[in-house]
Amino acid sequence: MINSINLHNFKCYQSRKFALTPLTVFCGSNSVGKSTAIQALSIPLQSRFSQEVNLNGSLTEVGFIKDVHNKHSKDEKLLIELVIDGKSKSWGYEDREVQQEDTNDRLRLLSESDSNTSDAFDNVIMNFQYLQAERYGPKSNFDITDSNRFHKNWLGAKGEFTAEFLSQTLSSKRLLVGSVTNPEDCASDPRIHPSDSRGTLNRQIDAWMSEISPGISVTSKLYEEASTAVNTYGQNGYNSLKPQNVGFGISYALSIVSALLFTKRGGLVIIENPEAHLHPKGQSYLGRLIALTAKAGIQVIIETHSDHLLNGIRVITKTDKEFDPSIFTLYFVSQGEMESNVQSISISKDGKLSAWPEGFFDQQAQDLFTIMTGKDELPTKGS
Repeated sequence: MINSINLHNFKCYQSRKFALTPLTVFCGSNSVGKSTAIQALSIPLQSRFSQEVNLNGSLTEVGFIKDVHNKHSKDEKLLIELVIDGKSKSWGYEDREVQQEDTNDRLRLLSESDSNTSDAFDNVIMNFQYLQAERYGPKSNFDITDSNRFHKNWLGAKGEFTAEFLSQTLSSKRLLVGSVTNPEDCASDPRIHPSDSRGTLNRQIDAWMSEISPGISVTSKLYEEASTAVNTYGQNGYNSLKPQNVGFGISYALSIVSALLFTKRGGLVIIENPEAHLHPKGQSYLGRLIALTAKAGIQVIIETHSDHLLNGIRVITKTDKEFDPSIFTLYFVSQGEMESNVQSISISKDGKLSAWPEGFFDQQAQDLFTIMTGKDELPTKGS
């Protein structure tokens, strides 16, 4: 598991450590720095934690040294440190000008805790999924010739290999939830949808996707001779519906649901804006699946704008007697003068959050107050 991310002079942070738990959520307004921690993780991750890591790659593109060095820095050093299973590695530079003259779009390994760090970091590479905010929407087919894959079950940062992967789960191997093949190994997996006790991956994907769009089912086919894969959908008695005819959100959510259900215990799933293009109910149920995935032993890191998704996590915390609230950490990021402000928020067993700072998912309350009273500002506490 990724234990922490430590940043020095990286983008909007002069000095900031993020402790990560099995379920870590980043939220806040636009352009305040909530994605920065995930970007910092993505830079060494997309370069497979090598000696030299690229600022721009298949997971994230952040520009050049001048774009990532904190504008109000008090020194010329930049550092990204990751701690995984107690082992640490850091990348960056000691002097910005020297680094820019040498290479303007890469960071170098500065230190590692010991010579035995490779196993912990390699395990992450072999069992993670990363889904960007800008995923593929409805497409008639997906090209499968792209060679930029991290492992054989890679769904793609845009979800582009999901159709290929799902077609193979039926043709060459009958996978169950959690990437197991023995039904007994997933019988108690919390991700199993209550409508279907069988853990077959494809059936479980249909069950959870039906929470987003009732009655939806997906069929994926691979045409190796044409180097392409396709998804078709069924709904309301119609079969073989094209992706363009079932709604944008379905295509956006399919790769997320697949990643959450397929990833095995000890794996990692990172998702940017999982709620994109989804109805509030779909967002809520996606939040529930995210919480249950973390409960199953998969580390989940997400960045979101959705109070519905957060409330879905809170529902599971309240209703699932075996859900441990200590596995959840929420970071609320807000604008600061010299660097972004970060507030850590925890959750209690009854689903209550430890804090509700100003600007934290309070727009609905603000709008309802204005509708009822005609006034623009909510009353302050104690007034």
